[in-house]
Amino acid sequence: MASTDVLPRFFSVFLSQYNSNSFLIPRSYYDHLPRRLPKTVILMGNGGRSWKVAMKSKREQVYFEQGWANFVAENELRDGEVLTFVFDGHRRYEVSIYSHRGCKETRAAIEVEEISDETESDNSCDSLVSVIQV
Repeated sequence: MASTDVLPRFFSVFLSQYNSNSFLIPRSYYDHLPRRLPKTVILMGNGGRSWKVAMKSKREQVYFEQGWANFVAENELRDGEVLTFVFDGHRRYEVSIYSHRGCKETRAAIEVEEISDETESDNSCDSLVSVIQV
């Protein structure tokens, strides 16, 4: 893709009654999908987590299915929240969640453990290097 191209995207309002176990991709978006649907796609949250989700076609409609319920639960999706999906053209969707207030939310964030730059002894790094080199 050229740098001036815009990645295909769509949005949807989450309604638990319809979207808790599977998610129907809007028909108007089908032209952006690969002709041969991948069996699975990766949903990337803005908190750093990712979910592997099955993509299924039923009665000429395309859904996210197996794995979608985990995405919903781990992101604690609530009725009325807006989801945006940006497709990389292959198998990955970047998903953003907007609250009722219209603000982009960070959910299901990866916890980063703080690591000190100080070492207990200079030899600990040397022994690690020697183990790796063996």
